[in-house]
Amino acid sequence: MSFDTLLAIAVASLAAAALSVAVLRARPAPAAPPSEGAAPVAFLVDAGEVADATPPAQALLDDLAGSGTDWAALTTLFARRFPGLPTTAEGAEDAAPTRFEDTRGRLTITRVAPGILRLALEDRAPDAAARHRDALDRLELRAMRSAAGLCTDPAWLEDGAGRVTWANAAYRALALETRRWTEGAALPRLFERPAEGTGRLSLALPEGGARRWFDVTLQPERGVCLGHAAPADAAVHGDAAERSFVQTLTKIFAQLSEGLAVFDRERRLALFNPALLDLTGVPADRLSARPDLMAFFDLLRETEVMPEPRDPAAWRKRLDALARPGGGLDYTESWSLPSGLVYRLTVRPQPDGALAVVIEDVTSEVSLTRRFRTDLELGQSVLDALDEALAVFSPQGGLILTNAAYRRIWEVEPDTALRETTHREAADLWQAGCRPGPDWAGLRAALAGEGGAACWHGRLILRSGAAHELTVRPLPGGATLARFRVPEPDALPAPAPAATAS
Repeated sequence: MSFDTLLAIAVASLAAAALSVAVLRARPAPAAPPSEGAAPVAFLVDAGEVADATPPAQALLDDLAGSGTDWAALTTLFARRFPGLPTTAEGAEDAAPTRFEDTRGRLTITRVAPGILRLALEDRAPDAAARHRDALDRLELRAMRSAAGLCTDPAWLEDGAGRVTWANAAYRALALETRRWTEGAALPRLFERPAEGTGRLSLALPEGGARRWFDVTLQPERGVCLGHAAPADAAVHGDAAERSFVQTLTKIFAQLSEGLAVFDRERRLALFNPALLDLTGVPADRLSARPDLMAFFDLLRETEVMPEPRDPAAWRKRLDALARPGGGLDYTESWSLPSGLVYRLTVRPQPDGALAVVIEDVTSEVSLTRRFRTDLELGQSVLDALDEALAVFSPQGGLILTNAAYRRIWEVEPDTALRETTHREAADLWQAGCRPGPDWAGLRAALAGEGGAACWHGRLILRSGAAHELTVRPLPGGATLARFRVPEPDALPAPAPAATAS
């Protein structure tokens, strides 16, 4: 059984007990005198305060724990059963003696002395069935009060005038915490009635100026209102933290040089930063209208930020896929604009279904890359123009650079190989293409940079008979240079004289 159902049953039971509703009889029966030995239900009120009460009357007041012992408590006890009961003790004294009756009994108010009133309750003797129903109602009332008292959230009952007629332990503890109630006094009304029956209200604590928040619900039921207050401090503090986090993110977004556009799950623009306006030139009011993803790119095309795609159909298909949640991985492309600027577009789907579009000005980066590539091509052209054959090995021993003379001598194309050539493989190639003679072990040690053999110099004689001076020496950064140079003619040894026939 849900808590709301439980409280509704409690309200119905409390109302039934307070009103003492029984089966209506056709004609009121005369009031029966109290049975022998039964104490009457009577109160003695002095200056608006209950000065004395018979044991049964005191038991009724005890059932209204927290409602006080003044005339307001008596009004809470009897007003719903006997409409027209004066709201003040002075009004009751002016009207005394008065009698209020219903189908089950009557309440009589008499003036004993100036400022002193006597209230006596007389019930007509019910039949056995009515007594049984009253007993069941009392048992159910006790059970419902016990159940509601175990609730850790404040719960209470209000009468038609807004007075608190009953409250559970959590409500009383909250009243004590806020110092708006002391034991023995009438329970205060802690919460105002929300405009629509439900609302978030706060209570100020006496120390430190802190506030406690509650989601308050008031449910009318048979002339009374059942109130329930669920603590909402975590929700309020969470909302405040979320707002602070969003404000912090907004400040960060405002400082980004990249244009950022965030689309929600429905692919409508939810957030954009000022850099997006600067990069694209799209008016802020057009973006504030929350266009969808398709309309956003149409705006970029109108401002000539996005070039016309080469294949509009393929682009539209790709965009349709991105517009659907879970429509693929990151998408990146570059736009070269007529102004000479280069923009990079990145579309990144987010795990929660959102979509982030980032636009960056990469003109400087592209220009630097192009200049670097031009410098590399120029340097390669210079190396290819040299007569000497050159080979450069990385610190890890891989062949990373050669020129045209090297590729021509050894008839290889390292740049087109599927994998990098190592210095060992290069030395094997050289040895296989040369005649025996050089110190190949020393050459390999120099290429590997082992020990102190950092340099090597020697002459290689190719199988074709061509001679080359090979010099191996280290370069800054751990690289190694191998240079093949054709020796000058006068540096070559004189050919041996031909043998003459005797």
